[in-house]
Amino acid sequence: MTWKSALAAVIVGTLIRVAAIPFPGTGDVAIWKTWAYNASRDGASGLYGVGATAQRPDHYHLLHFDRYDAIADYPPLALFELGAAAWPLQAITGGRIENNTAFTVLIKTVPVVFEAGLCVLLFVALRPWGALPARWAVAAYWLNPAAIMNASVGGYLDTLFVLPAVGALLAAVNGWPALAGGLIAASVLTKPQGIFIVPAVVLAVCNLHGRTGLFRAAAGGALVSAAVLAPFVAAGALWNVVHGVASQAREIYLSMEGYNFWWMTGHFLWVGYAWQRGLDAWSVFVGPVTRIPFVRAAAHGLPFLRVAGTLLALAGIGWGIFIGRRARELSLVAAVGAFSVHAYAVLGAQVHENHLFAAMPLLVIAAATRRRYVPVLAGVSAFLALSMLFYVFGDEEGRWVLSRSFTLLDTTLLLAAFNCGLFVWHGAVLRAEAGR
Repeated sequence: MTWKSALAAVIVGTLIRVAAIPFPGTGDVAIWKTWAYNASRDGASGLYGVGATAQRPDHYHLLHFDRYDAIADYPPLALFELGAAAWPLQAITGGRIENNTAFTVLIKTVPVVFEAGLCVLLFVALRPWGALPARWAVAAYWLNPAAIMNASVGGYLDTLFVLPAVGALLAAVNGWPALAGGLIAASVLTKPQGIFIVPAVVLAVCNLHGRTGLFRAAAGGALVSAAVLAPFVAAGALWNVVHGVASQAREIYLSMEGYNFWWMTGHFLWVGYAWQRGLDAWSVFVGPVTRIPFVRAAAHGLPFLRVAGTLLALAGIGWGIFIGRRARELSLVAAVGAFSVHAYAVLGAQVHENHLFAAMPLLVIAAATRRRYVPVLAGVSAFLALSMLFYVFGDEEGRWVLSRSFTLLDTTLLLAAFNCGLFVWHGAVLRAEAGR
């Protein structure tokens, strides 16, 4: 790829993003607006409330903006970043931020800016392998339909934690374990899904720097964590933060529009129920897939599916770490991280439609120097783009604006089957590459 074609890819990708940013995005954008407005006005340290303890989790501090209400349930670094983005608008308007297109553009620009930083990091990370892999990686990300759907169309905040996570991998393989620990801590303190890239960072640090490196990485992570959490400790809000973030683990559905193993399991559970009751099981089978709550699964004699999902995901992640346990160079370390994220997204319960996104930039790194990963990257990118497309273009009542019925079976059920098959193939590629 020449520098002219890479530049053309950057220009085209930028124009697409500029056109997409004014779209309303996913319904979560309203939550980001509420957090940003309150953080820019009152500071982030009080958004979770104050005064909770380990035994008394009364952390539900209701935040208001325009007609929206929300609670803070993301880690604090994301709130700091949203508040910093909204602060100039808060100052310009004298505290009278309106819920209009300009505010939407401002909020959705935040993840796009992090995307741009991620592309710079990809180029820097792969430049030692030559100009061609570096340019290819930037184009493969910036024109990737999953990247476009995630940040500029949907307004998801995934790039906010993916950027420091990729930085942590780069630091780990280049001799800076303390920086690696600090960056991966920043990733987890931005969004909990950063934790699934922690094993790859630990693997790289351990293989390249031994126990001393692990100690330095832990010290770097502790230092960053202390700096981020210090304002909440000072405000008496630390346990409010803990309870607020932990509330995400109390989702009530097997799958939160994450088209994976549990999306299919929930659907077939409902089909089996219809058949047992003498109902039209075929109509249920070919009908729309809906979220299945854990309580319904328990009523069918399956009360432990939440635990089962956790154990399956841990088993998949553990297998990937074992297969890639000797990884020392960036592409294979990134491949282990991508597989860990994919294992969680396929085998874990309560997964959302965008939770596989972190695997895509890591697969870009792997594919830039290991061509066997190119089709895996293409498959993950296509799956992600379609998953977010079906979710973003729906309404709050669950009625789909974008039809899922043009296939015989619900299209999302087919996507879930594709994702499971893709995961198995991904594992085979990791095993082959790790054995090279």
